[in-house]
Amino acid sequence: MSIRKRGDGWQVRVAPFSDKTVPTRAIAERVERTLKERKALGDLYIEDPTTLGDELDLHMERKQLGGRRGKLRPRSIEFVAQNLRPWQPLRDVAIPNLRRAIVEDHVRARARVAPVAARNELAELKAALRDAQARGQRVDPSIFTLELGRTNPRLGRALTIDDLDAIEAHMPARVKRIVPFCGTTSLRFSVATHLDESMLNLPGAELEIPEWLNKSRRDLVVPLAKVEVQLLREQLLARTPGTTLVFPTMLGRVYSKSGFRNVFVKALLAAGFAHEEAKPDGTTRVVADARFHDLRHTATSLMCTAGMRPEHVAARRGDADGGELVLRRYRHLYPGEVAGAVAAIDALFAPREGPGVVAADA
Repeated sequence: MSIRKRGDGWQVRVAPFSDKTVPTRAIAERVERTLKERKALGDLYIEDPTTLGDELDLHMERKQLGGRRGKLRPRSIEFVAQNLRPWQPLRDVAIPNLRRAIVEDHVRARARVAPVAARNELAELKAALRDAQARGQRVDPSIFTLELGRTNPRLGRALTIDDLDAIEAHMPARVKRIVPFCGTTSLRFSVATHLDESMLNLPGAELEIPEWLNKSRRDLVVPLAKVEVQLLREQLLARTPGTTLVFPTMLGRVYSKSGFRNVFVKALLAAGFAHEEAKPDGTTRVVADARFHDLRHTATSLMCTAGMRPEHVAARRGDADGGELVLRRYRHLYPGEVAGAVAAIDALFAPREGPGVVAADA
């Protein structure tokens, strides 16, 4: 017997599929027929066509439920949603009718405006279509071979302490300390904007970042310097009242990426780290020459310049590679650093100076 009463519904059991519980017996009988047909046909079975919108919604639901490594961070879920959004105009297209030409025309038009975003969006679509294919949908296989040309990644830059001060000076007083704080601690934007006062241990000079907020998905304790503790004490007094967030919006909420950008780019322009470009329609747009992620490069370079070893910098940043990423991507040399370090060579020869040693200029 593959159908039985189960609570308020009817349970269908057809091996090797997982049990399904539905509200009425009529639905249960239809589900039973479908499962038996799938079992009999195996790989030849084809599900009733669904639309791309249905599959995008299911893909988003799966992401929200989490995967093998547990639930995704809020920022990761937001990233998935952002990558699925451009495909919404194709929601009503049936999956079997979604041809490579349709996808290619859509994504290449998008790539002309935002090449990096287009690559991410195409990858997310392929993931959703693989899920659909695994559920019995007939998907045009040539879509999975569609690739966009690689783009040169933007190289990060390290700002100086004076640069941080200049940008901070043009930020709103209630949030301006996020610039020097992230410029020395190396916090990511998503961590800094979700930072809550419950994560602060100011007497112990520590920042306790929970695993759900940390990209490495583990708890992270960040030791703080005295100057960083002082910045936090000042920020708690300057922030919007009535919120537990450390760096909230004017309304006491978490900053969205676009909302913060509106504030940050204005400060960059005023401080000389952005410029205006003319658009084809005669208007102008502001182009940033620095970005918030550069503060992570800045903090890493400042820590190294201060004498911290790469493995210590990596541990403070939350990296688990012992400093490899620090040296490969985030460490930038400031002007004069190499010349100053060369002076250490003279120290190697200093003990040789003394009685019996002829000076080089003698």
